[in-house]
Amino acid sequence: MKVLVRLFARLRGEFGTGEKALELRDGATLAELLDLVLRGRRPEGLIIAVNNKLVGDRPVEDLRLGDGDVVDIMPPASGG
Repeated sequence: MKVLVRLFARLRGEFGTGEKALELRDGATLAELLDLVLRGRRPEGLIIAVNNKLVGDRPVEDLRLGDGDVVDIMPPASGG
């Protein structure tokens, strides 16, 4: 299945791109996608949305992705 990942703010700079189209196995979880995109490191405070709905406190290991899903990954907001 195909999933579009959009990276924002400093993540965009770290990865050198704002979007990545990924091919994942059917039934892949959000946790698998995050491990792939973030290379096994998950900084605390990430804001994640799937199809424009915030994931919040739901366990990413339990959230299954579907073909055509759009996953937004944003670092925590800072500043004042």
